[in-house]
Amino acid sequence: MKLLVSISILLPLLILGQNKVKLDESFDPTSLNDWYESKADLEKIVSLGEHYLRIVDEQDSVFVEEYFDFVYRVQLGSTSDYDDAIALEQRANESFPEDVVIQFDSPYYKVRVGKKNNREDAQSLQDYAIQQGYRRAWVIRTENTPLNEN
Repeated sequence: MKLLVSISILLPLLILGQNKVKLDESFDPTSLNDWYESKADLEKIVSLGEHYLRIVDEQDSVFVEEYFDFVYRVQLGSTSDYDDAIALEQRANESFPEDVVIQFDSPYYKVRVGKKNNREDAQSLQDYAIQQGYRRAWVIRTENTPLNEN
């Protein structure tokens, strides 16, 4: 039985191995000289070492904004109805140049405006909100959550 299995495996290999095709490796693709038609700018290809030497003198252009753990906002209203919160947010977007956010704190949707670093600025925003008709607007200190405000 083992002999039969060995023959059935080796026989096809022997038959297929008879006609080996030799590959022509004499062809050199660089002899075509067709890289001039390429859209790549060959002059911009530099070594990694040259790249790092070039960027040492360049200034970093990253803008770093000061981050505060807590900010002051003005709460315009709170509702448990999502549609009411959206309507209040749309109305507030027309009234305020500041960013308006909806923060959900179960079971209420809280519509808040502004993002001030001190209470005095937030109180002046509260006064403006009262002038705009939001009589129950009040200043609240909240955690700064920039990732959740998109």
